[in-house]
Amino acid sequence: MATICERCKVIEKQKYWEEFDKHQFFKIMMNDFRRRLRIPQKFVLNLKDSYKLLGRKILRGPSGNTWAVEVKRREDDDYVFCNGWELFVKDHCLEEADLLVFKMKSFSSFDVSIFDLSACEKEETFFAKKNRNPCKHPDEVTDEHTSDQKESSENEHSSEEESYEKKYVFHSSQLGKGKKMKKILIAKQQINRKRECTPSSPRKKNIEPEEKMPMFSNRRQVTEKEEVFQQASRHKSSVPFFLMTMQPTHVYLGQLKLPKKWANRYMTKKYETINLRIHSSGRTWAVAVSYRQEGLVMQSGWEDFVMDNDLEECDICVFELAQGGKHNLIPVVLDVYIHRVKDEIMRPSCSNSTSID
Repeated sequence: MATICERCKVIEKQKYWEEFDKHQFFKIMMNDFRRRLRIPQKFVLNLKDSYKLLGRKILRGPSGNTWAVEVKRREDDDYVFCNGWELFVKDHCLEEADLLVFKMKSFSSFDVSIFDLSACEKEETFFAKKNRNPCKHPDEVTDEHTSDQKESSENEHSSEEESYEKKYVFHSSQLGKGKKMKKILIAKQQINRKRECTPSSPRKKNIEPEEKMPMFSNRRQVTEKEEVFQQASRHKSSVPFFLMTMQPTHVYLGQLKLPKKWANRYMTKKYETINLRIHSSGRTWAVAVSYRQEGLVMQSGWEDFVMDNDLEECDICVFELAQGGKHNLIPVVLDVYIHRVKDEIMRPSCSNSTSID
């Protein structure tokens, strides 16, 4: 393997910063990133005429839309994105541990790419708009979903511009997943309409009161639901486990919070990728777990697990710690046992039941 002498390294470094006109850096979202973001000191110190970085700048997001921010110099000589940065964070729904790549187009503008814990680009950022207003007609989106999917199959020669959005929303060709995608679209619009991606807003239920179905009174249905829960509660194992009743947040919004007491006892408080395994088939799904103030949350990869296993509200999942954990350095594997509720009428009335062992 060829080695480079120290003198050549210095020459190449100087040539890069003085002669190349396309420089870039990345930042991982952490600490107080919602208020301001520090530009790497090496970038500032090595960039020729770096003082020109100060002042008003334009950030172009993955959607192609632009946001105006200001770069200020602090007393410690740090350069930071501020005034206007908070809006960029809000409109792109940035979360802790997201990774942003800033590609400098000129002293006045940067192109920004956004990645999440899955190491892939964050899909929703390609549709971000400045001061984005929540959709007021979720039913129209559902109808559009159905008609667009039909149009796509009938017209194979549609233009690239017309088919781009369809490929993003309706990339799955499985009809069974199409129905769940409708529910996901509506649920996401409802939750966004309430919190508008504001991190500090209190958590609310994601189902509008007028959209809830009335409480059922059929005793047979109550009995059936209780039987499913009792069946799951009879689960016995020599390893730690917990069971959880699937809520709309779990099924439609792509995240599941682990029981805090169980997670504190058996899991490490860090960002990591774990594997969910269906015990009967042995098939596994990689899921990113993030550590938040409220505890450990499954995010990237959880939605795929839900879709592939056709989970619905009120289904009960038993999660069993098959491998790894707090006192073991090997990767975590959770075996999952699914107990399904058959009657659709029962689903809107399910309660958030969690049990740990």
